[in-house]
Amino acid sequence: MSNVFRVRLLLDFMAVALLITCLAYWWLDNLSHELFGTALLTLVVVHNVFNRRWYGSVAKARFDVVRIVNILIIVGLALGMTILLVTSFLISRDLFAFMALDGGFAVREIHMFAGYWVILIIALHLGARWTVVMSVFRGMLGMTDRNPARTITLRGAVAVIAVWGVRSSFEMAFGAKLMLTYSLDMWDFNASTLGFFVNYASIVGLYAAVTHYVLGVVRLRIRAFGAV
Repeated sequence: MSNVFRVRLLLDFMAVALLITCLAYWWLDNLSHELFGTALLTLVVVHNVFNRRWYGSVAKARFDVVRIVNILIIVGLALGMTILLVTSFLISRDLFAFMALDGGFAVREIHMFAGYWVILIIALHLGARWTVVMSVFRGMLGMTDRNPARTITLRGAVAVIAVWGVRSSFEMAFGAKLMLTYSLDMWDFNASTLGFFVNYASIVGLYAAVTHYVLGVVRLRIRAFGAV
């Protein structure tokens, strides 16, 4: 893999970190939240510039279930990020206050709910591209040979992250937030700031792992029985 691709991957992980940071609104002041959000949206633009050739290749590619799922995930991500962008302008109090609406309670709710959906869709996108991600890391670390012990260790780590992600999904009321319903939970940042980030990182890991392994099974079925 080229150094450019590695930089792209690093920027993508930075974008995920920024999104999780933006979810910690009550830990940040509003200006910091808007600065992190602006940096996130800038990285999204950079991501799309790097991947601009993909859009032209979509119509030419052979379609199967895996590719259709990938396209649907990307469309969902584009929609979610667009909603975040538009609503962020409409509720801005610092950087883009001149574009804000008076009041805007409903817009704030849409902005918040879109943020949770984007974290989920990013996790699905990461899982769909996990084979590429791991290939890059193996190249960077010089892991060219197959090592059963290392494979078992990594899969064990994934299992631990997934279990923690299930626990975190309940602790953070993630499902309720995705269903656009209110939850009474409020994370106590005075008690544990790190816990907030670990919980959401594990949620991303959970859904990325599920997506990766489900699509892996689908690929095996395609190879065994032909295009699905």
